Amino acid sequence: MPKKINNIKKAIKDSPLQVVALALYLDVDDTTISKWNSNAAQPSLKRLDEVGEILEVDNVGLIQSIPRHSTGLAQALQNEYKRLLKTGMSVKIQSPDDKGELKEINNPEFVKALQKFVADYKNEKL
Repeated sequence: MPKKINNIKKAIKDSPLQVVALALYLDVDDTTISKWNSNAAQPSLKRLDEVGEILEVDNVGLIQSIPRHSTGLAQALQNEYKRLLKTGMSVKIQSPDDKGELKEINNPEFVKALQKFVADYKNEKL
């Protein structure tokens, strides 16, 4: 089951507006609204604002509060970022795009290293 991120389903249920009418107004398929309702997909901030405007609900009411506690993760990640920089690992690399032209992208090794650090940190703090 997807993590509940939005309260759109409740907002629609509390309003007289049918999903089909909302979908037509937003010019999206009603299955898109269904995916939002089930939290299988999330609307963009622009769409969330449009839903709030039509349903006359504060945007904050459309978003599920997700309480978090402080573990120092942001500072630890910043320290790991600096440590990786000191090893000489590049933040960006050149990679060919679909046309064979080089473009600058995030270094996948750097990304993986930071993601692994966060996963390990979270496991350690649980």
